[in-house]
Amino acid sequence: MDSGNEVKKQTKKELFISFEKLRKEINSSRNELNRINDQKESWFRKKADLSDTTRKKIAQIKENKKKRDSLTKNVKELKEKRNKLAGETGKKISELKKLKSGLKNLEKTSKIRDPLRIKRDMDKIEIKLETEAMSFEKEKELSKKLKLLKKLFEEASVIINVLNKIKKLNSEIDASKKNTNMVHNEIQKVAAESQELHEGVIKTSKEIDELEIKEEEAFKNFINLKKNFNSLNTGLEKNLGEIGGVMEKINKFKLEEDEKKKLEESMLIKSKEQEIEEKIKTGKKLTTDDFLAFQEIIKDKQ
Repeated sequence: MDSGNEVKKQTKKELFISFEKLRKEINSSRNELNRINDQKESWFRKKADLSDTTRKKIAQIKENKKKRDSLTKNVKELKEKRNKLAGETGKKISELKKLKSGLKNLEKTSKIRDPLRIKRDMDKIEIKLETEAMSFEKEKELSKKLKLLKKLFEEASVIINVLNKIKKLNSEIDASKKNTNMVHNEIQKVAAESQELHEGVIKTSKEIDELEIKEEEAFKNFINLKKNFNSLNTGLEKNLGEIGGVMEKINKFKLEEDEKKKLEESMLIKSKEQEIEEKIKTGKKLTTDDFLAFQEIIKDKQ
């Protein structure tokens, strides 16, 4: 019997050693799980933040591409307008050259050198005739001169008409050149805006590529940590199952020992009771220990 008790004590000791080992492993696993979970969630948040930033930049690229394409279309339209103005200006310049060449030929064949001066002289004579008092002879002389000037002026009308056309064309050419320059400046301004947007799109595209690499790295870290977490959690669940089994065995040992102790106490009391009864029957003297034991027997029966 002593040998059996020794085996049970040793087995119980081993169970407590196993229990303590499992308890330490469980606590260590829980701490490690918390640490890994914090890292795992941190990488997941980082991945989510990178993904959100990428989405915003993609939306920005789409918007900038839309603006750039609109500006590119505007540049194309402005260039067409500038080319049209330049073409019209070229035609007017060509026409002006022809008029100037024709004017030179007219001036060569005509005796009239300055038609505008003739007009000024005519105006002066007409004013004099209308406003100044003069003799009949003087008036007759001026009238004759005026008539001659008018004849000359009529002959010079072709030249004057050419001069008027030249003047008009010069004015139109200046206005056309001014408009062409304005359109050209607008083209440069819009083209610069379009180029700036284009460069921004390229830059943002590169940033998106870098973000996607970082996002993929963050996701890989998250997945690896999740695998570690699940693996460690599986081990923890196994240890929890094992420690529950060990605890159950320990409780069973405790229950058996309690029952054994109660049985031994009961047998001891029964033995003492028989001993006291025998002393009373035989008339033997009861000791103080016998009286104390007798009180315990009565107490247990109650």
